Amino acid sequence: MSSTQQAVTPAHEAQPRSTGMGSLLLGIAAVGAIGCPFLPEAVPPPIRVVPLYLVVPLGICAIVWGLPDLWRARRDGVPAPVGARIGVPLGAVALVIVAVALVWVTFFLHIG
Repeated sequence: MSSTQQAVTPAHEAQPRSTGMGSLLLGIAAVGAIGCPFLPEAVPPPIRVVPLYLVVPLGICAIVWGLPDLWRARRDGVPAPVGARIGVPLGAVALVIVAVALVWVTFFLHIG
């Protein structure tokens, strides 16, 4: 087939569609890390405490990786990737839980 016979595809159609799986995995990890302090006492303390420091970065990354997929799907008029539709809210929930916990610790534990 000669180059004149080949159909020219727009740049946005030539790119492979994202599934949003990175956002989904990061969102699940962020929400899962919140539950680590509730693991049994037999689990070593570093495994129970260290993941708490990762909740905010994982939540932010889930949102940052998922939003472009959602915006691209909205712009192109195609259904949004399921992974991004679930990962972004999970990342947001993780950040909200951290914010609520910080407010609770700040106001209710320092009053007494």
